[in-house]
Amino acid sequence: MYYLLLGWIVRVTNSIVKEEIKNISDTCLNVVYIFDADEIATENKSIVDKLCKEADVPGFRKGKIPSNIILSKFADGIKKQLDSNIINKTLNALNSKTEWNVVSIVDIKREDIDGGIVCTLTLDVIPEFALSDYKSLSIDPINVVVEEHEIQNEVRNTLRRYAKYEVVKRKSKIGDFVKLNYTGRFDDGSIVADIKSIPSIYGTQTNTWEEAGNATIPGVRAIIDGIVKVKAGEKKTVFQQFETNFEIVELAGKTVSYDLEIIEVRELILPELTDDMLQTLGVKSQDELYEKSKLLLTNHKTSQARFGQREKLVIKLIESIDVKIPESAINQEATNLMNEFVDRKVRSGTRPQDITKNSQAIFNSFKPVAAQRVKIGAILDKIAKDEKIEPLQGDIENMIWQDVYTRKLDVNKYIVELRKNNDKIVDLRRRTLRGKTLDHLMHMLCKDLKLENDMNHEN
Repeated sequence: MYYLLLGWIVRVTNSIVKEEIKNISDTCLNVVYIFDADEIATENKSIVDKLCKEADVPGFRKGKIPSNIILSKFADGIKKQLDSNIINKTLNALNSKTEWNVVSIVDIKREDIDGGIVCTLTLDVIPEFALSDYKSLSIDPINVVVEEHEIQNEVRNTLRRYAKYEVVKRKSKIGDFVKLNYTGRFDDGSIVADIKSIPSIYGTQTNTWEEAGNATIPGVRAIIDGIVKVKAGEKKTVFQQFETNFEIVELAGKTVSYDLEIIEVRELILPELTDDMLQTLGVKSQDELYEKSKLLLTNHKTSQARFGQREKLVIKLIESIDVKIPESAINQEATNLMNEFVDRKVRSGTRPQDITKNSQAIFNSFKPVAAQRVKIGAILDKIAKDEKIEPLQGDIENMIWQDVYTRKLDVNKYIVELRKNNDKIVDLRRRTLRGKTLDHLMHMLCKDLKLENDMNHEN
C-alpha cells in the first residue's frame, strides 16, 4: 500500500487543515482537505487587501480603494484566486508530507460547508520508490581504435573540399558523382511525391547529384547502388523495400519503384599533396596531416563511445529500479515528443495538415520511448536529491546553448520566450539537473572517465 491515512491535523502555512489521503490505484490517489471558516476568511482578506493596493478602479486613487468596492467589482476574480490558493496549499501540504511526484490533477471538487471549504483532488502520481544500490553499477571502459583505412578516408575527405569533378563518358564507378532525375511510385502506380509529408528525397528529384555506391550517405539505398555502372542518357528502374519500422510511416513496409534518368557522370579528382596544398590545409607535412586526421577520428569515436556509455547506464538504471508510472505521464511525454517531431517536419517544409492524418499512429509509436523517458527522469530526480546535486547558472546557460544549437533556434527569441513562460523555465531547469546528474553518475561509475579526470587534475 503506497498511500496511508496520514492523520487528521497537519499545519500548512500557519493554518490548520484537516486532510485525508487515500489510494485509488498504485498511481492515483484522492486528497481531501477541509479548510475551516476562519482560514477561508483570512485567505479572502489577504486577496482583497492585495487588490485594494494594486487594482485600478476609476474614481479612486491606487491603494485607496475601499474593500466593499473591491468585493463588488472583483467577486468572480476573488473566488477564482481563492480556489487557486486552496489547490496550491493542498499540493504543498502533500509535498511536505510525502515524496510522491504529482503528474497531473485529474479532477477537482470544491464544496462549501459551514463557512469553510472541502477541497477534493484526484491526482495522478509517481509514488515513492526505493533506489537500488546504483553506486555499485558498472559501465565497461571504452577502447577506441582507429584503423589505418579510416585515417586514409579522413585524409581523402579533407582533400575532397579542394577536389575537381571532371565529366566522363564511361560508365560510372563507385565514388563517381552522377547527376540524375528520379520519380518514386508505389505498387499501385501512385506517385510518392503526391504525399506532401514524405521528404522529397524519397519521392521525386530533378537534376540532383548522388555519389555512386556510397554506403554511408543518407537517401534511397536502391538509387545510390543503382547508379553504379551507368552512363549519361541511360534510363533504368530500381526497387526499394522499406523496413517495417522505417521512420517515415507512409513508407514503412512498402516497396517503391524509382524510375531513373541519368544526365551526367563526373569523376572525383583529388588534389596532389604539394607544399602549397599542405599549407592550405594548415599543416607542414603529410605526417602532420595524418596525425591531425587521426586525432579528429579519435575524438569523434570517443564522443560516440561516451554517448553509448550513457545509454547503457540509462538502461541499467531503468532495469534495476522499479518505478510505477501513470499512463497520463506517458501520454504527456508522448505528446511532447510528437510536438517536437511535428516542429521538425514543419521547419523542413512539411505542412502540419499533411501530418495529422497519421497523428494517432505517430503518437502511439512514441509511447514506448515516452515511458522510458518518464521513468529515467523520476530516477535521476531522486538520485539528484540523494547526491545533493543542484544545477548552477553556468549549467543552465549551457543547456540553453544546447537547445539553440540542436533545435536551430534564435537565441534572443528563445531567451525572451523563456522569460515569458515559467513552465519552460521549470522544464529547462529540470532537464539541466537530470543531465548533470547523469554526468555525475558517469564520472562515478566509468573507470576510464575517472582516470581521465585524475589525469586532468594532475596536469
